[in-house]
Amino acid sequence: MKAKPPLIASLTTIQTLRGVAALMVAIAHLHSVENRFGGTPLLGNWALAGFGGVDLFFVISGFVMVWVTRADQGKPAALPGFWFARLARIYPLWWLVLSALVAVWMIKPEWVYASHDSSPELWKSYLLVPDKELPLHAVGWTLIHELWFYLVFGILLLLPARWFPAALAIWAIITAAAASVLPRPDNTFVALIRHPLTLEFILGAVVGLLAQRRIFPSPRLMAQFGAFWMLICALSLREDAQAMFGQEWPRLFYFGIPAALLVWGCVGLEQDGYESPKWSKSLGDWSYALYLIHVPVFAALGRLGAPLSRPGPLDNLILLTVALAAAIVAAWILHVGFDRPIQRLAARLRGKRQAGG
Repeated sequence: MKAKPPLIASLTTIQTLRGVAALMVAIAHLHSVENRFGGTPLLGNWALAGFGGVDLFFVISGFVMVWVTRADQGKPAALPGFWFARLARIYPLWWLVLSALVAVWMIKPEWVYASHDSSPELWKSYLLVPDKELPLHAVGWTLIHELWFYLVFGILLLLPARWFPAALAIWAIITAAAASVLPRPDNTFVALIRHPLTLEFILGAVVGLLAQRRIFPSPRLMAQFGAFWMLICALSLREDAQAMFGQEWPRLFYFGIPAALLVWGCVGLEQDGYESPKWSKSLGDWSYALYLIHVPVFAALGRLGAPLSRPGPLDNLILLTVALAAAIVAAWILHVGFDRPIQRLAARLRGKRQAGG
């Protein structure tokens, strides 16, 4: 019997999807900036469906955690290294961008947190601790969910590999039950623990487990179906997207489940030989930086462009094009000049610790 080729370790399709997710969120925020500072808007409420990129990010995170730790399951000694790598991935770039916003906030607070009635506690923003208010850099709310997933996922890595799927299932059941019994509790930690968005990470982890076992039924059809599902949902939510994303369970159906199908199909395609274009992989490499920096860039350019606003769509087209291009360039600079060196340093430190241990 012919042996199956080994699983591909580094997945260009996943990096491409990361880039797509970051662009989706950026487009949603462009809609907000355009409506605040522009003249005749070009982006309708349909653009707010771009917030579904967050759901795609969450599914990707769940998949990647299973994919990169498949050799560490059931090995307690791997846990400190896992958590160190996750914290090194999240915090340094977050602290850099947040500190820049804090500097602006101290001088012009209305430029940073204008859409909120009260101010957050800075230490909670820096540490990404759950709070009743959004972090000072509001996109950080998603990182709080990421950190919760990393915490529990790391604990599950202590279990023998054969128990891991059952543990994921139990976690999903407990989360779903808690979300149903405790709708929107006042305690911020309880609200985080029982939030249905955790199920999107778990969906991604399930896709990772299936991929490990080379279970890829009709990957092309699955990827197309997942993408079509997300597109149809985006179109159907034209006028209700903002309200829907403020809810909990609906976004799991509208974007979480199809995102899992999309990721599963794309990974299967790559195992069959498909490879994403190099430029799209590069955009995926910059996706975290793009996610953190696009709102400050958009806000700054929106304020600069507001006095130049005129009737008609041309100035808005220029604003949208320049703002998105500037955000991508800023993300590239952050990635190359800061994030990538930090990740290489973290990898070396982790390697030295493992060698020493």
